[in-house]
Amino acid sequence: MPRTLLLIACLCLLPSLAGCGTAYKAAVDQRDVGTFVDDGRIESSVRALYINDDLVKLRDISVNSYLGTVYVVGEFESDKQKMRSVKLARQVDGVRKVTIVPFPKRDDPTCGTSDDLALYAKIKTKLVEDTDIWSTQVDVKLVQCNAVVLGLVGSQRDANAIIRHVNSVEGVRTVQNLVRIVKR
Repeated sequence: MPRTLLLIACLCLLPSLAGCGTAYKAAVDQRDVGTFVDDGRIESSVRALYINDDLVKLRDISVNSYLGTVYVVGEFESDKQKMRSVKLARQVDGVRKVTIVPFPKRDDPTCGTSDDLALYAKIKTKLVEDTDIWSTQVDVKLVQCNAVVLGLVGSQRDANAIIRHVNSVEGVRTVQNLVRIVKR
C-alpha cells in the first residue's frame, strides 16, 4: 500500500516537474520571456502543420525558432518538399523568416543515425565542459555527419568558441554556423 501511494504522489508531481525545465530554460535564455514563449508556440505550430501534411515528413527534419526566425534542418526528397515546408512555416503567426538547411535524402552507409547521435554527444560534451562559454541556447543538429549549429549567444567570442569546438570533433564533415549574437 505505501508503494502505491508513493507511485501516485510521484505521478501527480510529474507535470509540475516538467514545468521546472521550461522555467529554467526561460530564465537562462537570451530572449525575454514573451519572445521565448512566442518562439515555442511558433515551433509547435510549424510542427503541427508538418505532421498533418502529406508532402513534408517531420521525421526527417527538425524545427527551431529563435526571435521569430524558423530554422528547418534535415533531409528533403525534392525541391517541392522544401518549398512546401517554407510555405507552411510562413503561415504561422509571428514567423518573420524561414531558413531551410537542406540535405538530400539518401542512405549513407558511412554515416547513419547512430553516427549522428555519437557526434552529437561528443559535441555537447565539449560545449558543457567549456566553462568559459555560455551555450545553453545553442542547438546542434546533425544530418549525415554534417553539423548545423543554431541558437543564441551573448558574444562573438562565445560563437567562435562554439564553432571551434564543433569543428574539433573527429567525424564531423561540415559545420554550418547559424548562431545569432544577442545582448540580453
